[in-house]
Amino acid sequence: MYSQIREFIIADPGGTLGEPPRHRVLEALSQRGATLHELEYEDLALTTRGLRLVRHAAMDVLRRFFSVEAADVPPARALALFLDRVFWDEQTGGLLLCADFPGQSFCLPLPRDLWGLRVRAGYSQ
Repeated sequence: MYSQIREFIIADPGGTLGEPPRHRVLEALSQRGATLHELEYEDLALTTRGLRLVRHAAMDVLRRFFSVEAADVPPARALALFLDRVFWDEQTGGLLLCADFPGQSFCLPLPRDLWGLRVRAGYSQ
């Protein structure tokens, strides 16, 4: 599954825009024609396959862009890496999980069949 999603969207690789990471990510993605809505990560639930994809992506980002040997990143740490910004893509129904680093952001596209909204116990008013 991960081998099919090798694209990381990189916003402002030179770190020259001087804008907050959220604005850099939105600008880069809007140029691709996406209509995005920011979500709170606490409201999301990933499937087992989705979490596996995030884990492999985290190891790949650390290895390719930061020269860190990430032989075995625990799932919770991998997920935490990509939770700086979470966007729902209105056209595809997928998510973009974004990691903000000094000077650049990495966004991992996650197909709509690999995530859902978390069911909360209790009631709401």
